[in-house]
Amino acid sequence: MKLTLIRKTKEASNVESFVFNPAEPQVWKAGQFIHCVLEHEPMDSRGEKRWFTIASAPFEKELMITTRIASEKGSSFKAALSALQVGEAIEMIELDGDFIIEDPALSYVFIAGGIGITPFHSILKEADHAGVKLNVTLLYGNRDEGIAYKEELDGFAKNNPNLVIHHVIAPQRIDQSLIEKLVPNLQTPIFYVSGPEPMVESLGDVLKEMGVSASHLKQDYFPGYTWE
Repeated sequence: MKLTLIRKTKEASNVESFVFNPAEPQVWKAGQFIHCVLEHEPMDSRGEKRWFTIASAPFEKELMITTRIASEKGSSFKAALSALQVGEAIEMIELDGDFIIEDPALSYVFIAGGIGITPFHSILKEADHAGVKLNVTLLYGNRDEGIAYKEELDGFAKNNPNLVIHHVIAPQRIDQSLIEKLVPNLQTPIFYVSGPEPMVESLGDVLKEMGVSASHLKQDYFPGYTWE
């Protein structure tokens, strides 16, 4: 299906959002992803296909993806995406994913590393729009103060006393000691971890070692990103 670009927005340093109008109306759940094709030349070995979490909320009807555009050593795909002009299009070949909230009555801990905030942005924006007061502690790690969606997230927290946001800026890291400090009860909440694959793998192992059961852990991997 064709997705036509309708606007671009800079979210932070080297982080940009691309908002598309789908050729046909789409129904999805906050936290799901799309599989995209962007034909371009010249094309490097990383190819013309990518997976992106939908960063917009379902009520918005538009499909927004947010990604880091590297100034050096970036892929040809990202360069072509960055150069895309309003009115031009990419192809969507799949919409899927289970990184979603099944029960809004439960409590959650969201752990995001950098661009891994995108599914949580969608989930929290949809809940804010619907007036659902999700019980969430968000640990959001970034390499510097250039924090994507910060004003929006702060607005969601202002509207929802059950949403607590902790910004973790390098050199501070999200690790066992920080989780123990900010999440005193590890047995009750469902943990959602999203970000660069090495971070998600590492924190998944840490949480399991801390006694979090596999049934209380969901992970969303962003391949191709480093965890610094």
